[in-house]
Amino acid sequence: MKQKLLATLRELAALSRSAALAALVALGIAGMGIGPIAATTLTLTPTNTLAPRYYPEQLTHYVRFAVDFNDCPLRAADTACSLRVATLPYNAFLVSISKQIITTFNPTTSATIALGTSGQATNVMAAFNVFTGQSTAAAFDTGFAGAGELVTGSGATQTGANGGFDIYATYTVGAAGSQGTQGRAIFIIQYIAPNDGDCVAVPAGATATSC
Repeated sequence: MKQKLLATLRELAALSRSAALAALVALGIAGMGIGPIAATTLTLTPTNTLAPRYYPEQLTHYVRFAVDFNDCPLRAADTACSLRVATLPYNAFLVSISKQIITTFNPTTSATIALGTSGQATNVMAAFNVFTGQSTAAAFDTGFAGAGELVTGSGATQTGANGGFDIYATYTVGAAGSQGTQGRAIFIIQYIAPNDGDCVAVPAGATATSC
């Protein structure tokens, strides 16, 4: 009787281990990369720090940068990746965003690029379609999401390592891990620096009202 009870307990223990392993595999955390994996978004912040650019002269400032299809590598489960591309000073008055697709992007189903003051944010520029078939003509946009001081002033917390606000480009695809093999777009953000009258530079880490 005792031997039969011990055998039954061993069988139950084996079943419990199998059930636990199955649950781990189903959750994709069995240490083998097996099982369903939820789509994720990767944010890359390069170690080099970008300083906000503002000159004392009364002139329009700008930052120009390019986004290539492989600048922000997508992992197998990723549907988007964000990369820091520029930094704007506090209370910069954003005037326009010029953009042009140099080479259309070709992941599996769709591709967009958005701009924001943090990873995955679209508060500077909503998603811009850069997928195969889109026009490569230059576009000049004055009605973008972050026009004026909507996202660079009004008491907002600075995000830039050297003050001001870091700008992130988020590359989003329709199918997880679908990087594509080509794609390049350029962007120019024009802005008026806080260097006139009562609108002055705000120290790193500080906040201020719009001016």
